[in-house]
Amino acid sequence: MNLAEAEIALAALNPRPFPLPLGRLAGVVEGGFTGIGKRSWVVAGPRERIGAVLRGCPVERLVDPAAGARPYKLAPVSSAPGNRALHAVGLALGTSQPVLCFLGLASAASGALHEALNTAVLTGAPVIFLLTTLPIPDDAPVGRQLAASPAALAAAHGLQTAQVAASAEAVAEAVSAAAAAGVPTLIEAILE
Repeated sequence: MNLAEAEIALAALNPRPFPLPLGRLAGVVEGGFTGIGKRSWVVAGPRERIGAVLRGCPVERLVDPAAGARPYKLAPVSSAPGNRALHAVGLALGTSQPVLCFLGLASAASGALHEALNTAVLTGAPVIFLLTTLPIPDDAPVGRQLAASPAALAAAHGLQTAQVAASAEAVAEAVSAAAAAGVPTLIEAILE
């Protein structure tokens, strides 16, 4: 089942809190899940967890984001997006395997992300933070939240970084390279 089919099937099952379509994030989700492989844990948000279908996870397992999908190595969704980063570091330390963590720009403004970046570097946790950025138009009600790009902030903490286009191919290649390196990495997927 591909992501588009899975989204339609999940929406018909009335997921909690409500259907969250991927839209322009589809390439990032597909690239993240295919780049990390099936042996590594994924810490995703409510939208990104649909990517577990690419690992053979039945759509029915994705209705409740708090339940997780253990056989498919999909962690339950945290109620605070920035905390996903801390959970991913813990999983990486506990398993000694690369862990993929999906994040958005709002997570980058969270203190929890900075704690996770610092902890990942101090411990050498093989965690991959896949942070998607979307330029916010000037007329948006949200003001500027970061003084630098997420990749620049991660580099200041000492992480390996990469900036890629938000295509499935570019993201998969960057995630695969980060997993092979086995060091804390932040990949900034830029949606234009």
